Amino acid sequence: MTNKTLCSLCGSKKTFLGDKNIVDALSLEVFNVYVCSTCSVGYTYPRPKNINKYYDQEDYDSYQKKKSLYNTIYSLVQSLNNFYKIKIIKTFGLGNILDYGAGSGSFVRYANKRGFKALGYEPINTKRDKNVTNKIEKIKKHKYKFITLWHVLEHSTDPKMLLSNVKKMLSEGGKIIVAVPNRGSYDNIYYKNYWAGYDVPRHLYHFNQKSFYWLVSELNMSIVKTKPLYFDAYYVSMLSEKNKKNPLWVLFGFLVGFISNICAVFTKKHSSIIYIIE
Repeated sequence: MTNKTLCSLCGSKKTFLGDKNIVDALSLEVFNVYVCSTCSVGYTYPRPKNINKYYDQEDYDSYQKKKSLYNTIYSLVQSLNNFYKIKIIKTFGLGNILDYGAGSGSFVRYANKRGFKALGYEPINTKRDKNVTNKIEKIKKHKYKFITLWHVLEHSTDPKMLLSNVKKMLSEGGKIIVAVPNRGSYDNIYYKNYWAGYDVPRHLYHFNQKSFYWLVSELNMSIVKTKPLYFDAYYVSMLSEKNKKNPLWVLFGFLVGFISNICAVFTKKHSSIIYIIE
């Protein structure tokens, strides 16, 4: 179990309780988020001994296929984000992509249709696409111009080690592209313990911009560009309203998501941020 008084990322003892009594919408278990005063990362406490069981639940997003309003919105946001992600990557040219933590393989399929040679790695998903593997040895055979981690790093038990290992698979001049929820966003501050971006306990770490820059600097790498994921503000806010049991979750979530994006025009603290690293 994680020591709640010790930062599990940098090891500092200067920590404090952030948001508390955060209920997992699927298991209904309660968790807290502690924050490190040194590196500014948030981390889930207590950390489950068996994290895999929280991904086995039927309602977990990445593998769910039942028709509902929620899943229709999820699919729409996923499609819009895939288009936006490829548009960003294309500014650095074409090349091969490793999508680390590929989930159902949606981004891999889209990238392959848009002129990239994409391969996905997903250790948990049993419903794999033909271009998604669960064998780590297979992906280590190659070097990649782009390695993407779309909302993956926050799930890792050791984000620093994961990025270090991924770095070894980059080709010369390659880039790691990471998207994470932003703990400093307006929607996080507004929803507090109802914020769906926490997604405890599956999200073990909760980054703001300061903590993410700290992490990258520890690996002697640099962030060359950041981009917002605009649609995440709406999606996360809608889920947060669902967490509050608001029957008008779509309407109110859309409104808060819109406000979050407007605030971020001035603060640059978007709901989710893409970091391009080299």
